[in-house]
Amino acid sequence: MIVTILGCLIFAVSILQIRFPDLAVLLKSKDPATWEFLGAPSGFSFADLGNTLSLFSWVLSKKFLDSNNPDIVAEGQRAHIKARRVRYGLILGLVIMVAGLAMALVQSFA
Repeated sequence: MIVTILGCLIFAVSILQIRFPDLAVLLKSKDPATWEFLGAPSGFSFADLGNTLSLFSWVLSKKFLDSNNPDIVAEGQRAHIKARRVRYGLILGLVIMVAGLAMALVQSFA
């Protein structure tokens, strides 16, 4: 069960890292049409009714490269590096949780 708890911790820390406040503020000031299209995300927390999650998926799909503003592209590239780390953390946490649960199940039958 310790492995499962470790997976849960990795997953929770990854979820809490889904924040892109600099990119959200930059989009709001330089490209309000895109900011509105994404649901006007605050970028400070994933809990703002999914708006930061839409920004997260927008960054992962590299839509920031379509912008004509070099500041948005540069900040988007920094956010993309962070978003990839978060994505891999989510996957790793989920895999460790499932492996821990499988190990606990096997131990309960042994």
